[in-house]
Amino acid sequence: MKLISAWEAYARKSPNASATEFCMHFLAQESNNQLFSGLTPPDLDTVFAKLIGRLAGMQTVYSKMALQEIPGFELEWFYFLSSIYHLKEVKKTQIIQYNFTEQTTGIDILNKLKTQGFITERPDPEDKRAKLVSLTKTGEQVLFRIYQLLHKPTLLMYHDIDPTDKQVVINILKNTEQKHQELLSGARNKSLDELLTAELGEEKLAALAQAQQQRISQFSDAKRPNKHQ
Repeated sequence: MKLISAWEAYARKSPNASATEFCMHFLAQESNNQLFSGLTPPDLDTVFAKLIGRLAGMQTVYSKMALQEIPGFELEWFYFLSSIYHLKEVKKTQIIQYNFTEQTTGIDILNKLKTQGFITERPDPEDKRAKLVSLTKTGEQVLFRIYQLLHKPTLLMYHDIDPTDKQVVINILKNTEQKHQELLSGARNKSLDELLTAELGEEKLAALAQAQQQRISQFSDAKRPNKHQ
């Protein structure tokens, strides 16, 4: 009966769908319902975001455990050191934007890295108001040590996933990462609603908001206990 009801609901939304498409939809939905100890969001985008967010949170916890071998070293320092290493000599503002950090927080991190002797800075010859930062030899040495330590949580979390599957996920997500790196770099003084409107347009955004409200209502109703039971 559950399968028949699911087919009828799916067929109403997608009257030209094949049995194969329905089966893929049904199995995906059933699999999703087993995520997060049953605390599954009502829409697929949020399930996707929650899964990525929880994995990122777990990675952060494991990474901080790994960094206990170097007392006083903060995880955020690693992100700054790594990006400076790959970008070579770079403006302070650029490195802060690259790491999606508030200006005051980013400046504070850079000052701490300079005090520790991990980075050096000099005036930008093309812009006297700006400062360029780069890694010192000490900074490179500590960065390579951190790379070794942070490989442990990565190994713990992802070693048993098939390499082909990993590459598929990378191929799927890499364009999204690049797109939002650029979007956030130019998002200063813009609200999230302004970014959404520019990306989707007002009409589509309104339709998606209405659909989301309906899903939340249905989700809420489904969670309420049946008074007749």
